Amino acid sequence: MSMRDNGATRLRSLHPAPAPATAPGGGNRPQLGLHDYGRLEVAAFEELDMLSPMRPRIAALLTEARVVPSAEIPEDVITLGTTVRYRVDGDRLERRLLTLGRQHVPNGQYVCVLTPVGLALLGRKPGELVEAETFDGGKLRIAIASVEHQPEAEARARMPDGPDDNGPEAA
Repeated sequence: MSMRDNGATRLRSLHPAPAPATAPGGGNRPQLGLHDYGRLEVAAFEELDMLSPMRPRIAALLTEARVVPSAEIPEDVITLGTTVRYRVDGDRLERRLLTLGRQHVPNGQYVCVLTPVGLALLGRKPGELVEAETFDGGKLRIAIASVEHQPEAEARARMPDGPDDNGPEAA
């Protein structure tokens, strides 16, 4: 799954390059940080069979998404590691951690981004209504209610003087 290029090994891309964040008609496109974009692209090769129906869906998301530096992702955008509340087809409110695989979640309440529902959530915001196509062709309507925790927002909050801190040498 890799090719050699001047001594460096690179994965063949599902998609040639991230869509620019300022692309025209940006409307209701999902927004991905560069870190999540790369992790999802690699996972599509490493975790999924070549004939998996999720591979073209992931490629479509990577093509459609507005990609920005991870540190610039708004705190209400669903990223990998985000705890999110949503309803599927008007059913009860679900609370899940969006993961990349079957990572250990103490309460077992997770949704994997390599599934139709998980992929539909990635890059979206509370208040959005998105669709996920099941493997048998059915459609699920997902109403995103809230983001409880987002790792990027937590990392920014932990920075002592904000993201523009140049360290002690700046004084």
